[in-house]
Amino acid sequence: MATDSSPADDTGRDAGAIADKSVPVAILLALVLSPAAYYYVGRTKLAVINLLTLNYLLLGIVVVPIHVYKIITDARNEGGVQTEDW
Repeated sequence: MATDSSPADDTGRDAGAIADKSVPVAILLALVLSPAAYYYVGRTKLAVINLLTLNYLLLGIVVVPIHVYKIITDARNEGGVQTEDW
């Protein structure tokens, strides 16, 4: 059984719900409180992992904003949403 969702996609949300999220809000959350950014984009498992590993041993300061941005832009591309990132 093949699926198109990523292993980290632990919610039943479609790409449209994620694509509607604000990129600046997601990046701000990622810089301030990384698990909250993952929760904001619907990645609860990644939020828990991030919290338990102490923000990926402090590498999350760089990794999480980029990853959250990529999650939102991929959802927008998948859904065919043509909007400005900022």
